[in-house]
Amino acid sequence: MENISNGVHIGELIAVSKVFELNPFQMVTLIEKGILEVFETKEAFLAKYGIKETYDELEDWCELNNGKIFTKPKVDSSQ
Repeated sequence: MENISNGVHIGELIAVSKVFELNPFQMVTLIEKGILEVFETKEAFLAKYGIKETYDELEDWCELNNGKIFTKPKVDSSQ
């Protein structure tokens, strides 16, 4: 299990949890499971997803003022 406390601050979790409508515990759990992604920089995010008008593969994403980007991919309900 990854120790996310080295890369994610509780204040960031609280801010992003409002956007994703999850509580910080849920956020930590999803990050640990690899469901939610945290990118340290916008460049890292763009390297994976590219520059687009919309990101159809993501349910939502949030860029913080410190440059970190949190992503919540769409969940395939047919699985």
